Amino acid sequence: MIVDIYNEYALLKSFKSFLLIILILLVRKFLNKNAFKSASIILWAFLFIYLICPYQILIKIEEFNSNNVFNFILYILSYIDSILRLVSKKVSYVLYPRNRYIVTLIILCYVLYKYIKFDKIMKDSQIIHDNKCIDYIKSFKLKRTVSIYINNNLKTPVTYGLLRPKIILQPYILDDEELLKYVMMHELTHIKKFHILFNHIVNLVACVFWCNPLLIISLKYLEQDIEIYTDKQVISKLGDTIETRKDYCKSMFQLMSNSVKRDEVSLKLNPNLERMIIMKNYKKTILGTFIFVLTFLFSIPVFASVVKLEKDRIEVIGTEVEFQSVDNSDGRIHIISEEEYSKLKLNDIYTAQLKSVNVNNNLRLGKLEYTNYLFDNSNWGGTNYNGFTIKLSGLNCNGGIKYTIIIIESNKVVYEKEFNDNVIIKMKTLEDCKYEVLISNKSINILTGEITINACKQ
Repeated sequence: MIVDIYNEYALLKSFKSFLLIILILLVRKFLNKNAFKSASIILWAFLFIYLICPYQILIKIEEFNSNNVFNFILYILSYIDSILRLVSKKVSYVLYPRNRYIVTLIILCYVLYKYIKFDKIMKDSQIIHDNKCIDYIKSFKLKRTVSIYINNNLKTPVTYGLLRPKIILQPYILDDEELLKYVMMHELTHIKKFHILFNHIVNLVACVFWCNPLLIISLKYLEQDIEIYTDKQVISKLGDTIETRKDYCKSMFQLMSNSVKRDEVSLKLNPNLERMIIMKNYKKTILGTFIFVLTFLFSIPVFASVVKLEKDRIEVIGTEVEFQSVDNSDGRIHIISEEEYSKLKLNDIYTAQLKSVNVNNNLRLGKLEYTNYLFDNSNWGGTNYNGFTIKLSGLNCNGGIKYTIIIIESNKVVYEKEFNDNVIIKMKTLEDCKYEVLISNKSINILTGEITINACKQ
């Protein structure tokens, strides 16, 4: 088994997230009633971490053993993964990357428009300095400054703003001391837990992964779970008693008649029947915790892709031969030492492009990449220079150096050899011949170093 890290493209992530979303939607109601307070929120956060994180764990298996439970699970994951990859590939034929980017940009523009529209509505709000509201704010010991506003254009309380949060209330809430207490506690909990930031992240992710309709549909359930979690936090802070739950439900019922639809840029205290029932019946149980742990464990495999490595994946038609060095230079090419190199009389060589090659050029070759140098011996500054040298020094490559030097003389390969270290080669040239020196990186990692080519006197 081989475990590796790889980058997974957005379309495949979008389809793979289907499984995780379905899993969350199946258990969320049960967890809200029976698990610890943040159980559903942790699962939702796990989903968005998966969507945001660009990397995946790749598990390569040579052979699945059906008698082993772990291998059997890997086999199932491999089968599901192969289906999802096939589906995403088929969809990619229709939803080209350029088209997806255009739609994402359009949706982002729409969200920006909603922000601007909401900001205009907020301009009609009037700031107030109510002593009771200020006392509630102080009780939360927030480092950020929270402002209280009144706005009659909105029917229910709203919280927005990340660095300078604002709570928008209605006059009828200020007139009811009991209702004001629960509303302020609820909205301040949103601010303390940075739910606004999470809401912005969710909106941006939804813009990118718009091609997953289930994700878009599930956003309303995510908002509902955030509100339920906040309700539980408020009850816990005030003292979890039957009387407190009863009074809190009464306050929510009072707000229900003024509820409005979800807005993408703010958090609204929008009570509904599901929240009231959960507040009435919520009880942490061992079974609830067990279901959460089980769901979380089943969610982890979404971060991994399992592929089977087939044996004999490469078929060779013909005869396989090992690499063989070529030296058809009739003894004119030699590998020499640094000492011998230092004693040679060297001169500049100019390439066909009239660029000097004798300068210590930095060599940088990507995986399986090559570079070449073209020149002839007709412009070497005199007839005394009847050869050239190739010097490769300071070579470095992760996983080991492996490269080939090929010398072509008048369209004929006269020398080809692999090397694993620095090398100096001297070659005696023939008159009126054109030469090409080719350096080929045989590694899948980057090869760096220096190369120097000079004319020399034999």
